[in-house]
Amino acid sequence: MNILELLGSDRPVAEIIEGFQREFNLVLKGVLARRAGESQYLPELARRALAGAEGFSLQSFAARGGKRIRPLLFCCGYLCLGGTDSHAILEASVAVELLQTGLIIHDDVVDRSAERRAGPTMHLLWKEYFRAAGYQARYPGEPEHFGLSMALLMGDIASTLAYDVLVRSNFPLERKLHAVHTFSDVIYRVAFGELLDVDLGMRALDTLTEEEILRVYELKTAAYTTEGPLHMGAVLGGAGAGALALLSEYAVPLGIAFQIQDDLLGMFGARAEIGKDEGSDLIEAKRTPLVLWAWHAAEPPARALLERALRDPQQAQRDLERVRALILSTGAARHAQDLIARNFTKVYASLEKIERELGPTAARVLRRVAQYIESRRDYKGAVDSYVNAHADIR
Repeated sequence: MNILELLGSDRPVAEIIEGFQREFNLVLKGVLARRAGESQYLPELARRALAGAEGFSLQSFAARGGKRIRPLLFCCGYLCLGGTDSHAILEASVAVELLQTGLIIHDDVVDRSAERRAGPTMHLLWKEYFRAAGYQARYPGEPEHFGLSMALLMGDIASTLAYDVLVRSNFPLERKLHAVHTFSDVIYRVAFGELLDVDLGMRALDTLTEEEILRVYELKTAAYTTEGPLHMGAVLGGAGAGALALLSEYAVPLGIAFQIQDDLLGMFGARAEIGKDEGSDLIEAKRTPLVLWAWHAAEPPARALLERALRDPQQAQRDLERVRALILSTGAARHAQDLIARNFTKVYASLEKIERELGPTAARVLRRVAQYIESRRDYKGAVDSYVNAHADIR
């Protein structure tokens, strides 16, 4: 059974997702290995950075894990438009995973993150390379600067390779050009979303609105997690403006809900679920609906506690349990769950129109993807376990 048949089948959704992830991982590895084989003209370090065995190679970094939601939606978008070339769309979907890889490498630099998917971030891997290679520092902080510089370049390489995958894909030229235009628009929106997110992180909580935060989620998360991948696959299937607008009605609230799920996971998840330090969003001073609601609902001493945690990463680690208790006691976690539910209501409401315009297969496939995301085991398990263990402060 090929990937498109699998996605359109009546098998249990978990089986479909696992089957897709398995096939996609093989294709991703093959694409990067093939590109490395075509790059023999490059110096050795460049080839190792592309597909070597070291942790800093794109191949190793991308293979660490991940849900593969973006390439999944990429292929679903193509299937929704009646696409039939399973091999071509699966290879083309590598583009959106490489984009994701480039973006998270850069995001980890912006956020000063130390871990990603239960391993060191790219800039720390290259910092270690500096030391292992015996390089001599010319300036204070040289190993750190080297690591950051190399990570920024690795992110650029990943994004460039993503374009390369799209351009080489086996689709009509006009459709590929449309996909590349869509791809560029995704990067444009995500960059501005990140810019606004960084700015929000510096602002006082009393100057923020929830609408501003959710707008960042629409620009940043929805653009490259749900709407962008779905659109890129759809245009390779021949989608016009009307079909893309329909898919946006589904994908934008899905992306916002996905991000709020991640907010809850980042606050309450254990290391096993999030692959990095517990409370990482608090340590990175992320402005989320959770934090904003808790601040508005809290009494002055609790507000001061939250503000101190957001100003000082060490204080955030020390006060994590107290902030978690505050988020539960103020109803912020319930509010976040309500936001998720409201967005999923919009997602499912969009499917009636999608079925009417794009057909029953499109509606069925997208409904099952939404159900899978709505019931994510990592987010639900982490939040439910923590909340149940602390029922006295709900």
